[in-house]
Amino acid sequence: MDHSRTHKWMRSRGVSRITAILLVLVIVMSVVVSIPTVKYYRDRSARLACAAGLDTARRRLAQDYLSGDFTQTNVSAVEAVAAAMNGWEDLCPSGGKVYLVENKGEGLLDGQMPYDLVCGMHGSDKKQCTRLNAGYVLDQLREGLRTAAKNGDPAPAVLTFTLNGKTRKAQRTDEEVPFKRGTATTKGYEGKGIVAFYGVAGQDGAWADAGGKAGEICYFSFADEDHCAAWRADDGWTGDSYGMN
Repeated sequence: MDHSRTHKWMRSRGVSRITAILLVLVIVMSVVVSIPTVKYYRDRSARLACAAGLDTARRRLAQDYLSGDFTQTNVSAVEAVAAAMNGWEDLCPSGGKVYLVENKGEGLLDGQMPYDLVCGMHGSDKKQCTRLNAGYVLDQLREGLRTAAKNGDPAPAVLTFTLNGKTRKAQRTDEEVPFKRGTATTKGYEGKGIVAFYGVAGQDGAWADAGGKAGEICYFSFADEDHCAAWRADDGWTGDSYGMN
């Protein structure tokens, strides 16, 4: 038997195995490194598509405003956007919830229309997005609680809501969930994205000092990755999203 040839073959096989392992590692590392880049361009494309949709709707808002002798109500603004975009659902292609926000300026004198459009997913003012999304979610939870009461059911441990194209869950709580900021920087909530909690007046003796009518939501806590918002029947809205921008 040619031992020299055998040893050479074994060495060659060993080198081939090492080369294959290294090649796999290079591929894995390439994929890992490319994930942030892919996510960046995907998110960028989504933002640009949303901006394009809102820009078209804003132009229709301006056209409707200018052709209406500078009078525009919430109803007429909604109708103008719906006519331009064939409804509201497709304003943001990524499913972001789009809000009609009243401007507080003096219309054309300040270079503003009476209303503007803000996407709760892609809006540039993240505190405003948190405030708008929190109010929208609270309205859904109130409706869900009313539905449960009509069916003779107690306040559920979990209420579902939809936001930015996804169905999510709000947990019922008997104590405050004291968020100081968004989930991305809150210990125990990192990576959880959007979370919500609610309390019901008169349930099991909880929330006796929160105000509100028995059986209704008297407390609500909402946090996304960036900011938080909280509501109490006796205190209104608070949270870092209501602080100075």
